[in-house]
Amino acid sequence: MPDLAAIVIHCRDPYLLAPFWSAVSGLPVVDADRTKLADRTLGSTEAVLLRDPHGRRPDLWISPAAELPAPGRIHLDLVGDAEERAAVLEAGATVVRELPRWTVLADPEGNEFCLLPPNEAHAASPPPGH
Repeated sequence: MPDLAAIVIHCRDPYLLAPFWSAVSGLPVVDADRTKLADRTLGSTEAVLLRDPHGRRPDLWISPAAELPAPGRIHLDLVGDAEERAAVLEAGATVVRELPRWTVLADPEGNEFCLLPPNEAHAASPPPGH
């Protein structure tokens, strides 16, 4: 099987979502893109790269798109304890709904993602509606 190299999140506003997903994922914005974010000098189609400096995790691209479908452009399942959940909410996520085994959240543009407690990370199957 091929290795996962990158995840791309299409968005309306990379200035909003790149800092959010950097905080939530723990992946720093690469230096060149950090400068462009600070100076607000990204080109209209220019994506922002979040990269693990140790190369152990896939890249995360925050990429602007002229047209976006309804929420569902991407769906991530993240694993985190109560402290990490608080940090995700502090970064700007909102709770969409609480399910018995995890929480559905939304990023600042409304893209839904799930936060699973550590003991659910490798559950055999998700409940209906996931």
